[in-house]
Order: sequence, then structure tokens, then C-alpha cells
Amino acid sequence: MKGPTLEWDERLHYRDRFRAARYAALADSEGFSEMCFAMEALGLRLSEKEGTLNSYHEKLRPLAQDSTVLSELTAIFPTLFTTFDALYTTVKRARNDVMHTGVYARHATKAAIELCIGLEEGLMKEQTTRRTSVADFMVKEPVILQPWQPVAYARQLMLTHSFTYLPVYIGGWHLVSEIAMVQYLHNSGNRPYSLAKSIEEAHGEGLRLIPTAPVNSEDNVAELLAAAQEGDSPMLWLVADQHNGICGVLTPYELM
Repeated sequence: MKGPTLEWDERLHYRDRFRAARYAALADSEGFSEMCFAMEALGLRLSEKEGTLNSYHEKLRPLAQDSTVLSELTAIFPTLFTTFDALYTTVKRARNDVMHTGVYARHATKAAIELCIGLEEGLMKEQTTRRTSVADFMVKEPVILQPWQPVAYARQLMLTHSFTYLPVYIGGWHLVSEIAMVQYLHNSGNRPYSLAKSIEEAHGEGLRLIPTAPVNSEDNVAELLAAAQEGDSPMLWLVADQHNGICGVLTPYELM
């Protein structure tokens, strides 16, 4: 019997859950469980009854067939891409195993991340036939700097999360870039002093900020990318809310 059809909003919901689980796994191999939970949640929705990863296998297969990296490319580049069945089998075995340590854990987590990326692609297949907006891809609840927070805190966030830019509001929205952070600290004659300075004070002493105009969540992604090709703006878009705040961010990473 054919399973339920996922509406676009549902596809975005499960895509975001897979994406959040991948981010958690990249920060900590214990995040493997979060990816399993995401697969089980989608499997439950497609099966319309509670089961296990094993029973959800066939329900998730159509999504894998909609993913280029889990279908066509596995035959063309077998040394670079692994089939859905092979990845799913690895994840299932690890899900039921208690040996989540060392090399075993890393192998299982890598397989789960690859599987999540493929299923995300399958979920987003409709984007090729519809007009997609910023809201469809943006990361909600972004990390935002406060002007009073020290440079050391901004540096820590960049190193912890591999952020290239961090937004801050100082008389308008700006971005602190990683290269500006490096230049500021390396040009400083007193690094401890500079690290203790607030972002706003550091800006007055040479920390370069990039002015940026937020976009709207309803903006069309294709038009945004076309405009980016014509200019030399940072590849991080801030998404404005109704109160001159920021409700999300968008980078090329999310659009890939």
C-alpha cells in the first residue's frame, strides 16, 4: 500500500531535523543517536504506525531514489558514494549495538551523516519545480553577537562552530568576519587587552565590520543568488523579522 504524501512544509520540517542532527554529530560523535531519531520520526510518518529502523527501511527507500547521491552516483562513482542499502544497514546495526566508541563510532556516524545528506536531498526534490524562498532554507534562531560582548567570546564562537561571519547590531546590522578578527588580533600590540575589549570598543579601535542589509524571508532564492553574482557581498544573508531583528541566516552551505 502506498504511503502518505508529504506536504512541502513537512518536507522542510524533516529536512531541518536531519540537518540539525548532522550538525550535532559533527560537534560530537554522540550525535549519532539524534540522526537515528530523525530517521525514525520520518519512518513513523511514512509508515503511519510505530516501528523500528528495520521496519522503516522500505518506507524510506523512495526518498533515497529521489536523491542523486544515493542512487545514480553510487553506480557512476562507487568509490565516492555509498548505496542507500549499505548505509542504512550500517546505521541499523550501530543503532542496536552498544559499541559506540572509537573507530566503530566514527564509522557509524560518518555513514549516518552521509545517509542524512542523501535523504535531505530526496526531501527537497520538489525545489526544482517550485519557486523557493529564503524561508525554505534559512537557519532559524541564529547566533547573534551583542555589542557589549568581548572579542574573546566572538573568537570562541568562530572557533567552536567554524563560523566565517557573526552578525552584530551597532547602529545598523553588520558582520564580523574571521579575517577581520585575525587582522585585529594580529595587529594588536596587546592581545589580552584586545580580547577583553567589547565588540563595539574594538570596532572603534580597528576591528572592521561589514555593513549588511537584511533580506526578507519571502525573497526568492534564485533572485538572491543572481544578485550575489553581480556584487562582492559576503556570502551570509541576515533574514529580517518584523521588528528590525534577525529571525534567521542563510549561507551557500544551506543551499547546497
